[in-house]
Amino acid sequence: MAERRGRILAAARRLIAERGFEGLTMRELARASRVSVPTVYNLFGGKHAVLLAELEETFAAVAGSLEGVGGRGVVERAFAICNTGNRELLAVPAYSRELVHVFLVAEETRPMRRAINERYVALMAGVLADGQDAGELVLWVNPIVLARRMFAHYVHAMIEWAGGELADHEFRAATELGMSLMVLGVATGRARRALIAHAEASQAMLLPRRARRALRGQALRGQARKGG
Repeated sequence: MAERRGRILAAARRLIAERGFEGLTMRELARASRVSVPTVYNLFGGKHAVLLAELEETFAAVAGSLEGVGGRGVVERAFAICNTGNRELLAVPAYSRELVHVFLVAEETRPMRRAINERYVALMAGVLADGQDAGELVLWVNPIVLARRMFAHYVHAMIEWAGGELADHEFRAATELGMSLMVLGVATGRARRALIAHAEASQAMLLPRRARRALRGQALRGQARKGG
């Protein structure tokens, strides 16, 4: 069953990337994944349920990214969530753009969207709360409120990217910059220094190429003066 689910999801990603969500039919999906139409309905239940299953897999990958950073600090763990989400989204760009459009406008997906959103918020809030316990974040900030604002910024960046306003590398930079700046305001010590470094690097990626060259030139001249 797991193997068939995997085939169906892989076929759905390919077909949606090629034809869009509206162009996907359960019959074509069954044919592309080498299963019967009843099997697709039994395993998923419908087109929107296929998308929900894909989101569930993406969330599992994002949540699993925290295992790789273990007991590291709040910055490393927060960026593990952000970077894994970006990697999953950019793996099949045409499919992901369609996914963004469908889940933002389709009334049928609203309950699914809310449920998934809350799980992402809870995941990040847990990381932020751990950061508070470790003394890396101030105690007055509410982790759930901050996590919700961080996720809202991430969704806005997804909308810009799906609409063609951000290139892939700019999308990564925008999500990392937004997260860095939001957490920076309540970070302390080592976490604060790490966030400043992340913010500076992400900001540079969002500048026009000419401006980036100018910044590099300034940095080199500054290093030369220090060396002198």
